[in-house]
Amino acid sequence: MEPELPISLHPTLAALSPRLELVQDCWHLLAEPDGTDRREHYLPRGEREPESAYRRRVEAALPSGFFRDALRTFAGMLASSHWRELPASLQAVITDVDGCGTDLGVFLEAADLLVLRDGAALVGVIPPVHLWPSEGDRQQALRNGDRLSLPRLLLLERGDVLHWHLPGNHALPDVITWRQPLANPPNPNGAIPNGANLKGANKEVPLHPWQYLTASLVGDDPGVAGMTPGSLAPGALTSGSLTLTIETLVADPQAPTGWRRQRLDQRDYQGIKALPAIWYASHGSAFGAGELPHLGLAHQYLNHFRCQSDYQELLYRTALPVGVRTGVVGPMGTGADSEPVVLGPNTVIDLPEGASFQFVEIQARSLAEHRAWLEGLDQGMRRDALIPSGAQGAPRTATEISMAASQAYALLQSQAIQKASMFSSLLQHWCAITGEALPHNDGPSLLVEISPLAPAAKPQPTVTEMLQLQERGIISEEALRQWLGDLAGIAPATG
Repeated sequence: MEPELPISLHPTLAALSPRLELVQDCWHLLAEPDGTDRREHYLPRGEREPESAYRRRVEAALPSGFFRDALRTFAGMLASSHWRELPASLQAVITDVDGCGTDLGVFLEAADLLVLRDGAALVGVIPPVHLWPSEGDRQQALRNGDRLSLPRLLLLERGDVLHWHLPGNHALPDVITWRQPLANPPNPNGAIPNGANLKGANKEVPLHPWQYLTASLVGDDPGVAGMTPGSLAPGALTSGSLTLTIETLVADPQAPTGWRRQRLDQRDYQGIKALPAIWYASHGSAFGAGELPHLGLAHQYLNHFRCQSDYQELLYRTALPVGVRTGVVGPMGTGADSEPVVLGPNTVIDLPEGASFQFVEIQARSLAEHRAWLEGLDQGMRRDALIPSGAQGAPRTATEISMAASQAYALLQSQAIQKASMFSSLLQHWCAITGEALPHNDGPSLLVEISPLAPAAKPQPTVTEMLQLQERGIISEEALRQWLGDLAGIAPATG
């Protein structure tokens, strides 16, 4: 986030930004999306630690992908879903729902990942770029394969939704401002990209890599309900209209922040009574709100990373034994004090009578403590990730595993409900823009199937094995009858 740019941030986002940055660093393996290293931020330099030693320690600290893999596991469980009947226009572009070649299933899974990581994401529908004077012209363009004559789905990270305005409590927003990266990022040296034709246009090339979009809604009015959705508003806007403004930032030395806003485009749409945007949150929070569901796991991940780095450093310092001599005063062998002692299979050391030389390993008792602490952090991460498995950790009882599985299943069920609700709203916004009738489905438009997470069933003895146990007197005949009745589903006789 650029706090010094002339783009205001919503107070909710400004307060949440440090925590969002933390979970995003864990997701990107402690690096920026552009590859900038962030390990130094989480591994501070020790007091009086030499620069060379600190650089070596940072380079040796390699973060694991546990945090990202845990969230992908949850998202994979939510991806087992299928939708019912879709609008014809959406079905026609199901393999390119966002204009960038993204399949609908991949789009929904990406939304799940953002919600699991950031606590919420914005899912929206962008009206068509190409507007036509009549429905016949639009249908002809669609037959010609014009993708920009249909709406596009939009998925935004929580940190990219910069500002919004709610007209009242428990109301939907009427203004939303977000940012998107430019399709062709400007050259940082200010050079014009190859092939760019600026003849007759504004030769002021924007130097900022982002573009800023604002969708604002003009009040609802029943008088415009019958107007063609997606048609260009002639002249001044009337009620029930949507304005989409696209801006960027250009360098301006006279501006207080060094940047000024420049409008790139503005489109007006009529017949849209609500902003086509859904706040997809993990707990059904209000627009712009929502807690980070896996913030605790991110803290555990960072603690594990620091402890692992300390453990590696301790191993590095104590790995080599130390040469110890006794009964010798002065230099060893024939060398001088300033010459190092070279030891190898072809070297000989002359020692006086009664002297000895041996290698002694350093007694680093804290190694065992660090190892135990690492194991505890690993178990804590798995508990926070709700992984119902006893692998790579202390043995767990079947009851503990079942409880963790039930907790994970309950959380996934709650997320599945939110996903189904989001998808239904998404179809409503899509049909409101295209003018199609909303498909009539008995129940939710999206069915999310989540298999209950439970430990693998223990192998049951066969009938032959049970008969042998009864013959040997290990189990009684009554116990055998009870087992056979349970196996056949017959209730025991009470008379």
